[in-house]
Amino acid sequence: MIKVLFFADSHLGFDFPIRPRIHRRRRGWDFFKNYQLILDTAVNEGVDALVHGGDVFFRSKIPASIIQKTYEPLLPVLEGGIQMFFVPGNHERSRLPSSPIFHHNNFHLFDRPRSFSIDMNGLETIWGGFPNIRNQVQKEFPAHLAQVGFGQDSEALKILCLHQAIEDAVVGVQDYTFRKGSDVVGIDQFPTYLNLVLSGHIHRQQVLRSRTGTPIIYPGSIERTSFAERLETKGFFMLHLSKEDIHWEFRPLPARSMHEMTLPSNLLDGQNLMRVILEQAEKIPDDAILRIRSGAEKHLEILRIADLRKELPESMNVDLLPPVGKTRYTWSAYSD
Repeated sequence: MIKVLFFADSHLGFDFPIRPRIHRRRRGWDFFKNYQLILDTAVNEGVDALVHGGDVFFRSKIPASIIQKTYEPLLPVLEGGIQMFFVPGNHERSRLPSSPIFHHNNFHLFDRPRSFSIDMNGLETIWGGFPNIRNQVQKEFPAHLAQVGFGQDSEALKILCLHQAIEDAVVGVQDYTFRKGSDVVGIDQFPTYLNLVLSGHIHRQQVLRSRTGTPIIYPGSIERTSFAERLETKGFFMLHLSKEDIHWEFRPLPARSMHEMTLPSNLLDGQNLMRVILEQAEKIPDDAILRIRSGAEKHLEILRIADLRKELPESMNVDLLPPVGKTRYTWSAYSD
């Protein structure tokens, strides 16, 4: 029996500007806290393997300080004897920033289609995987899988690690379901010799099944990255693997609540607008993530985001948006 901790989509660097021009609460620390909590859990519970299913970082171009802050905590985990497997995701453009830690004997990077054969507690395992296929995954998937080299006749436990959208996966508040297509792996494309599939990319935790019954596990993201995820519980999976059976348990992580309010379109004076906002804000937690939607374009001339942040709790993340269908600016998690 081996114990595996599986997580994905940590998006480190999200809302974590290196030289912010404005002092306000940043969401970036929430992501790093959950990341460290996962690593601490791996060490404290003595897992045999730690798997990251991709999108370690928020984007492909990452400041050196964020890279260091991400990789540095991995060393004590590796030194503790835990085998570590990382899949580059689409946010990294299928390639993780290089680090000396990649040369550690216990660190295994799927920088190309490849496999690692490891004896864990007397159980022969083959860990295979490849970086995110960014285009035409349905067409490219069989060739990548063949290059991994699992060896179909082997008696080893075969685990495939991915960062892809897979048919039947569900996302968003409207439960959008992925269907087989050029950029979606078909549920019938997984061969019978696989015992387990671990994938990142989909931000809602869920367990699918291949046509032959192989579990396909998505742990989801470790924090909410958009309002489409506001109803989702964030966390990771703890798995117990043997040749005879596979058990899994979802572990929730702390995530601050998300709320949205829309201002009345007929209310056009600043004092009453602020009163409505404060009344609604009293009904939600002080550390909530609040999105205020303007009911009229005039609201954007009346209200200033700096004034809103001054009146609302400092622990609250606040954003002011234009009316539905209108565009005022393009928001970036690195913006002030």
